[in-house]
Amino acid sequence: MGEFEYISVLLSILIGLAISQLLGGVARLVRDGRALAPAWWVMVIVATLLIVSLQVWWASFTWRHVENWTFFSYLAFMVLPSLLYLLAYLVLPPDLHLDGDALAAAFIRKRRPFFTIVALVPLASLFQQWLLNEQRPAIDLDAGFRILWLVLAIPGFVSARRAVQAALALTYLIVMLIYISLLFVQLR
Repeated sequence: MGEFEYISVLLSILIGLAISQLLGGVARLVRDGRALAPAWWVMVIVATLLIVSLQVWWASFTWRHVENWTFFSYLAFMVLPSLLYLLAYLVLPPDLHLDGDALAAAFIRKRRPFFTIVALVPLASLFQQWLLNEQRPAIDLDAGFRILWLVLAIPGFVSARRAVQAALALTYLIVMLIYISLLFVQLR
């Protein structure tokens, strides 16, 4: 087992826990037959987080060529999956015996910590790229998507309006799908 394989085990565990948290929450909501229509956009956020988790796991393979791992580069490697787990934990409340209105209200109440972490995701990603590449990230399409991800967190943090949250949920999903289709269709 090489260094990358050893180091990537914990990343895989954290991503797996995030995915388990998301899928388990959705499964409990569906199993209990909750009327979720008013919170459709929360389910869009869950879907986006699932896609982001899979993309981070997929993209982490690009770091397999790093030869000199240090504790700090390992920390940089682990920050992103840790943030994704926190987002997966925050998106759905612990009490899933809620209807759609209560589910939407629960998300709106915790939107500030959620979108604070959302804003940290692209910063952690850029920091990871900087530390593992040992050079500043380039100003390119990839960096542009990360900056857009960060900027979109601002109205999510500020606004308690459901229409704003719903629009952001759809925007994040569309941005993520475009990001993946342009940059990560093939693993290099």
